[in-house]
Amino acid sequence: MMKILHRYLLREIIPPFLFGIGIFTFIFFLEKLFDLSEFVIARHVGFLPAIQIFLLCLPSTLPMTIPIATFIGVLIGLTRLKSDYEWTAIFASGIRFTSFLWLLIGIGLLMSLLTIGVNESLIPWSNQRFWQVYSDVLKESSSIPIKAGNFIKAKNMDIYICKMQGKRLEGIYFYQKEQAVFARKGEMIKKSSQIIFSLQDGTIHQADKRDASRYHLLQFDTQTIVVDFGEDNARGIEKRIQDMTTLELRQEILRYRQSNMDTLPLLIELYKKIALPFACISLVLVAIPLGMSLRQKGKSMSLSLSIIFVFMYYLLLMLSQILCEKKVLYPGFGMWLPNIIIAVTGIFLYIRRRL
Repeated sequence: MMKILHRYLLREIIPPFLFGIGIFTFIFFLEKLFDLSEFVIARHVGFLPAIQIFLLCLPSTLPMTIPIATFIGVLIGLTRLKSDYEWTAIFASGIRFTSFLWLLIGIGLLMSLLTIGVNESLIPWSNQRFWQVYSDVLKESSSIPIKAGNFIKAKNMDIYICKMQGKRLEGIYFYQKEQAVFARKGEMIKKSSQIIFSLQDGTIHQADKRDASRYHLLQFDTQTIVVDFGEDNARGIEKRIQDMTTLELRQEILRYRQSNMDTLPLLIELYKKIALPFACISLVLVAIPLGMSLRQKGKSMSLSLSIIFVFMYYLLLMLSQILCEKKVLYPGFGMWLPNIIIAVTGIFLYIRRRL
């Protein structure tokens, strides 16, 4: 009997889950779609490489869309059974909701494991393949791709830019083997195979060659750094921070620490990559009491609540990331904070409903 009811509940959850995957993948892909379309048109990319570029970008949206789709699936599935009084009939037969509770939590855990698998295997592969196709197109162009939020490799230097508006930059990091440069703001000028960075209000951290535990600190008002990409540009952009697995991120963090470099951007990405998949469980814990409480028939109310709670979660995620970047919160706690808040909210609503 219970197996039949469990399968029936799953049949109610799967269609809205797939709907959520489709619609939110499209929404998250829209931002990349405009950039990619501009790139494809400007570079006169062929049909096959263009299709490859678009398709290879899709997996990167899954860690965001799978938690949302899980929330939508559970919420709409439970609401449908509630609105048609099917839960009333089930409970009248003496079956307790606890037997369904563990099934729903198991669905959240399964989706979390699926998201981890996507993060650790599918996304690194698709991103690597994307940059191979991208680099083949780029080899015929003199333009150098620089985008905020990505690590850019140029020969023996790693570059990271927090914010970028045209030529104006904020939060610029330069990492080398024994030296790190940080500037609060600056501008850049692109040339054929070079970028000239005019930096303002920054510091230079130079490791002491004689004593690895010490380094020299030099402050500057203005500084100019010329970065030569040359022929290594196409290969240098292949491995970004988003392409790394958690193991590779840990190795990169260790390497940066040994060179006395700032590991904050890497730590944020590492803990975000670990915490984000478990948003599936947190959102399921909220969807359960909401789905059991809604009385209105139809999907409009469920979708509205889904959008509200998903917006709340990702707003919390962005705020936590900002606080981590400003060193108010440690990344290991800050990136887990949205999961904790949403999960506690769900448990509170469930207990309140039971009482």
